[in-house]
Amino acid sequence: MKKIYSFIAALFIAQYTFAQWPANYDGVMLQGFYWDSYDDTKWVNLTSKVDEIAPYFDLMWVPNSSNCVSSKSMGYLPVYWLDHRSSFGGRERYLTEMIAAYKEKGVGIIGDVVINHKSPLGKNGSYIDFANESRQGIVNKETTYTLSWTPADICSNDDGGYTKSLFPEVSGANETTEDFSGARDLDHSSANVQQNCKTYLDFLIKELGYIGFRLDMVKGYSPEYTKMYNEHAKPQFCVGERWSGYDDITWWIQNTGWTSAAFDFPLKFQIKEAFNDGNWDKLKETSLASSNTYQRYSVTFIDNHDTYRDENSERLRNKVLAANAYMLAMPGTPCVFLKHWKRYPIAIGNMILTRKAAGINSQSSIKQLETVNGGGVILKTEGTKGTVIVHCGAAASYSTPDGFKLICEGDGFKFYVSNNITVSGLRPGEDSNGEDAADNASVYVQCTSAPNLYAWTTSGLQLLGAWPGSEMTETEEVKGTNFWKHTFAQAPVNIIFNNGEGVQTADLSIAHDSYFTFDPTNSDKNTNYTDITSQYYTPGEVTIPACAKPLTNQLYVYFRGNLDYDDVYAWVWGKDNKNFCKNQNWPGDKMEIVGKDEKGRDVWVWKGGKLGEELPTNILFNNCGTPQTADFAFENGGYYTMFGKQGNVTGIQQVKTKTVTTTNATYNLSGQLVTDGYRGIVIRNGKKMVIK
Repeated sequence: MKKIYSFIAALFIAQYTFAQWPANYDGVMLQGFYWDSYDDTKWVNLTSKVDEIAPYFDLMWVPNSSNCVSSKSMGYLPVYWLDHRSSFGGRERYLTEMIAAYKEKGVGIIGDVVINHKSPLGKNGSYIDFANESRQGIVNKETTYTLSWTPADICSNDDGGYTKSLFPEVSGANETTEDFSGARDLDHSSANVQQNCKTYLDFLIKELGYIGFRLDMVKGYSPEYTKMYNEHAKPQFCVGERWSGYDDITWWIQNTGWTSAAFDFPLKFQIKEAFNDGNWDKLKETSLASSNTYQRYSVTFIDNHDTYRDENSERLRNKVLAANAYMLAMPGTPCVFLKHWKRYPIAIGNMILTRKAAGINSQSSIKQLETVNGGGVILKTEGTKGTVIVHCGAAASYSTPDGFKLICEGDGFKFYVSNNITVSGLRPGEDSNGEDAADNASVYVQCTSAPNLYAWTTSGLQLLGAWPGSEMTETEEVKGTNFWKHTFAQAPVNIIFNNGEGVQTADLSIAHDSYFTFDPTNSDKNTNYTDITSQYYTPGEVTIPACAKPLTNQLYVYFRGNLDYDDVYAWVWGKDNKNFCKNQNWPGDKMEIVGKDEKGRDVWVWKGGKLGEELPTNILFNNCGTPQTADFAFENGGYYTMFGKQGNVTGIQQVKTKTVTTTNATYNLSGQLVTDGYRGIVIRNGKKMVIK
């Protein structure tokens, strides 16, 4: 039992006085779910992950465990408060076992508390028949927890007065805050509502073992009630969701009597504009984490279940790992989103360990926050034991600062710690994308002398240095022919062969071992190379999973995802750029999961309606915008991966996918395919450029 006890000791005085939120907290929180994560984050599944999560996190926020009387519910429309049979599992065994397992490892569980509103039983169409409850304590056997409700507990102007128009007995005070139309808004000025909330929070802590609360939609009731409930229940940790700006959130913190932290939405918005849109100066604006007064109350985050959901405009789509690096170097209490943790456990885990080793806490001092030419930022934060620096954007190309050592680097960032710090438990290697075939890919080129190889990822990260790249040095004989060779750790990769003196090939893209010739004496980039992959590369067989079934008289394709593609959309077009998507705007049509392959990877389907005389010619897949695959030739009933078509939905197929040579397809910043006459900022082969 480790870190939680130092936290409890620091909280001892705060628990009983709530004079101010505890200072210098050095914990890190994990949001242990995402929207519709019913299977992935069942209590029993979270319990099985305790040894993976506990070395890095001190707190884990889990979904509301209350019974919502629904087969599938995220918990935000609770019907019961003392019955904890939810879509994620039951109370008596799985929930309390999960909480106890994490407590044993020193991780406190934070409950998602919804007390702004409540759902009725809904019997005979009633809007207001709340469930009365009584439950004998299991941990505290002498205590009986009782909840009773009347129509006077509902705000009279609930749903703009519509509820009262149906049920005149609704007689609570008018709410003066934000209305929620999905359920009945509770009148927190009611003594009965206040007592019920206190009973509920007592039950969460004393019976179920939660150590604290994430308060949902605190815009819906006055902050004085959060103060009242915290002073009664004495949670070890409390954070409110107030989706708002700096002035409003800081007002709320003050009026809770400084008894609650708040999610740092100002920082979230700044990070989104910087890392998504390139507006790096936004990071210099005030956030909770950058304020000396409010940083101790800041819970920083990159995304959550709401912002990540579907096509939410606030979702971070670019440089996700770089943004996490920035957050983990900031003051405040970081809250890592589960989707990000699952994708980058090695990098995020190593940065958390470094943050803790350097003593970065909620009130650490920011020594440097500077934007740089070319778009990027340098953040330097001093902890109690050492200092961390993160370089993002253009600054990621800078050399290692004097007195520091590199801990982690990736697409658009580098994360450093001062040389005096020894970080224990660092994991070697890099995070893969979950695609076996992407572990490595070698490129072979037949050339009279060693050419230069320039390479970059689809997101624009240079792999072999700035242009003209690096001279190839390794050689290998294949089937009696000598080749220059280079192996990449991941694919797909974009490459150009060149002689360093102006002669280069066109942009090429490889998804697996690929073979070329290159003539450095021919200046025509479209004719000075030949793709000879088919002569040397023999693709393996791919088993089409049973869940990918043939569809009759239907326009359709299947796509097998991986960790980079877990929220898949299809963008489908034909001759003259005719759009075949039902959603004519980027990122296209959201695909549907139909099952998993033999290795447990999700398989998605796109259905384009009845089969007609005209078929699409091209398709690409994207993860709600980014990343995105190359453009693939469309084949109805095709089974695709990020590397292209792997077969058809008729059983075991021989892979016939060839190395993809890019077609110079050009997209605007909305991801839409544009013609040669388009003028403005565009993306071509993963690189941003201006066409004038």
